[in-house]
Amino acid sequence: MTYKLSVACIALCVIGTAPLFAAEVPIRRPEQTLSTERVSFAPGGTIRFDKSFGDLYVEGWDQAQVEVTLIKLFQDYDAPKNAAELLEQVKFTTGHPSATELVIGTTIPSHSFFRHPFGGKGPVDVRYELRVPRDSNLVIHHGGGSILIGNITGNIEATDREGDIVLMLPTPGPYSIDAKSKMGTTISDIPGRAHVRHLIGEGFTSSDTNSPRKIFLRVGFGGITIKEVPPEALLREAITE
Repeated sequence: MTYKLSVACIALCVIGTAPLFAAEVPIRRPEQTLSTERVSFAPGGTIRFDKSFGDLYVEGWDQAQVEVTLIKLFQDYDAPKNAAELLEQVKFTTGHPSATELVIGTTIPSHSFFRHPFGGKGPVDVRYELRVPRDSNLVIHHGGGSILIGNITGNIEATDREGDIVLMLPTPGPYSIDAKSKMGTTISDIPGRAHVRHLIGEGFTSSDTNSPRKIFLRVGFGGITIKEVPPEALLREAITE
């Protein structure tokens, strides 16, 4: 049975039995909270992510500030009674070690790691949505989850223990790229050299000594995708900002 057919069968079963349980089991929305913070930050600086986990989205824009939106939620519809307390325990912090450096961190209860040792940090799921100056340099050391980076023209260093990294690079280059996945695939629109690592991992390099833009990507378990964004797409985005 195919995946789509299996999903269709499950959906029909749920629809067919829903009236039997509608009166006994009310549908609840997942518990979640959302907070947004803006920090002034000059273009060309370095933004570091410390102890991040979950899904991380970073988008470049033409403003001299960083906008951080943190979404915390329970995927389980039957959240515990202390859901609000558990959500409150997960927080993000910002610090300025220097005028050209911003550190964004995440605090979690110390015992949560043992609940989900493969990337999660306890029962709470986290999603970061950031907009940063377009020419910022990024240094990301991610504990697990997806990373999506778009429209950044500075240097990028991103490591992820498990999950996928998707990088949308504005054209034209050139770029100096060093990307490797220990257990997963590496796909790139940029011309370069692909190579297999120990039969279960893949790497990609595109070395240009004349390029000031350095990109370093590492994933333990997951894939890496590098795409080029056409200039007209960036123009449309600038008009709508």
